[in-house]
Amino acid sequence: MDRLAWVVLFATLMTNLWATAQGIYVDNGNPYDNGTLEVQTLSISQHDAPLLTKVYYPKKIDTYAVLFFTGGLLGEIPAESYSDVLKAIASHGFVVIGVDYLPLAAVSKNERDSDGIQGQVGDQTKKYLAELQWVTQHLEERIARQLNQTGLVPAFDHLAVSCHSAGCDPIVDMTMQNHTFSKAALFLEPFSYNFKTPVTFKMSALMLGTELSTQKPACIYPAQGYDHFYDFWKCPRIVMNVKGHGHCEILNPATFEACKFAHACKINPDSDLKKYRNFIQGISAAFLTTTLQGRDKLQYITNTTALPVELLEFKKDLDC
Repeated sequence: MDRLAWVVLFATLMTNLWATAQGIYVDNGNPYDNGTLEVQTLSISQHDAPLLTKVYYPKKIDTYAVLFFTGGLLGEIPAESYSDVLKAIASHGFVVIGVDYLPLAAVSKNERDSDGIQGQVGDQTKKYLAELQWVTQHLEERIARQLNQTGLVPAFDHLAVSCHSAGCDPIVDMTMQNHTFSKAALFLEPFSYNFKTPVTFKMSALMLGTELSTQKPACIYPAQGYDHFYDFWKCPRIVMNVKGHGHCEILNPATFEACKFAHACKINPDSDLKKYRNFIQGISAAFLTTTLQGRDKLQYITNTTALPVELLEFKKDLDC
């Protein structure tokens, strides 16, 4: 994104800052329970916004922190494939923006080859930044149109980025270019071809990994996955690796079954998928409530003996 576009985006964010001075919604419940807020779904076509977009937001009129999410395969797994988890997060008081990139059929063979990955990520970063600028300017009006009333405010000055798998590659590129738009990063089984320079700025980050994701058929290479993200990130940071679970288990049932049928990633056929997705909801809501809403719920992450799953690894660096 050029300098002028960044100026426009910054000015828009400042406008939202003034608009949200009255404060944002804060979730008081247990993050592992379903949130109390009814969630609406808003679809925005690529004819309107730069990218296909699914927005999950609480129906109750209030001001809400925002989560900007991209799916796996460099954003080519659609946001709808994560809707169970994204809706659950939204029910805790967040406007969740799920952004799709391009279907696989629309990506050339050269782009899928490793030599073309870096250029593809650069192109995607520009699109994601353009998408962020568009939703910052237009989302509040679109929600008002769907609800047929005004007053529900996405607070873009309380924004975090999130991603799954290689969808984290352009998200890292995006934050490395300019990190000031985001307060936190939620990396769900992250993978990056291009994350080769340690960050120099402070942005709270949570990295989630799974035991089976690095086993054949592997969907994560250890040297480019969640531990690498932790090593290259700066305090405050947390990494956790879940025992007995795999890379596709975050996905909705239909997409998970497709992953299972294709043998795309190693899975545990005996996994309790509902319990695992509830775990992801819990750590996500706890982390985002702490970093965006201002209520400390990190004990729901750091008290590992109380987690609904078993961990192989847990590290934190929070004293900074």
